[in-house]
Amino acid sequence: MKKITLFIGHRGTLVDYDENTLEAFDIAIKSGANCIELDVRRTKDRKLIVFHDITLTRTTNGKGVLKNLTYNDVKNLKTKIRNQKIPLLEEAIDYLTDKTQFIIHLKDDGIEKEVLDLIDKRGVLKNCIISGRYINKLKRYKEAFKPIRTCFNMTKGRGLNLKQFIEKGHRKKLKNLPDMINLRSDLISNQFIKICRVNDIKSLAWGFLGYKQPLQVINKLIDNQIDGILFDDCHNLKIIRGN
Repeated sequence: MKKITLFIGHRGTLVDYDENTLEAFDIAIKSGANCIELDVRRTKDRKLIVFHDITLTRTTNGKGVLKNLTYNDVKNLKTKIRNQKIPLLEEAIDYLTDKTQFIIHLKDDGIEKEVLDLIDKRGVLKNCIISGRYINKLKRYKEAFKPIRTCFNMTKGRGLNLKQFIEKGHRKKLKNLPDMINLRSDLISNQFIKICRVNDIKSLAWGFLGYKQPLQVINKLIDNQIDGILFDDCHNLKIIRGN
């Protein structure tokens, strides 16, 4: 039986540590992650930073809309749980290179060229997966920056929804496919996993914090031969990996 191959730290980890920080990435790797998912946004002065939200309020001691602030406005801010700094994307890449592969989720529109140029400059195209919700854009990235891999976030995706994917997959009419598809866990069916498998696409599941017993949901997906799990909680990752 095929077994899960991708144990992904979702923003590193979202529990007990500050998401999207170097510390969270380190904890996830020590807990058994063989891939890190991280988010990228751009400041007003075009600095690429590792950050999920549009605003600073939820995760840091700062305030304001990120795209309206310069890097100088945010570089000395601290995260709320463990007083960590917001890393630049280049810092995260340098930290993760030689440790594990990583998925970069493009959160802002129009930053793809800068992100891909940085990845290319750092020589980590083979180690990196670019993630986004526009399937046609992902196709262009693959063509322009070989051998980079791509991950389509289908849950909120544009250009191919879950119903179309299932229907086209049954009729063997899927084209220009990404290397991976990331789907919220409650939407995943055996049908979805099977169509991914026959089209040589890695199937990934995310979104486990809302469950009373997330480990049961994760184990069921693994039994159904999902390719990868984005772990929100480093403790669950440790349990699944047997660390």
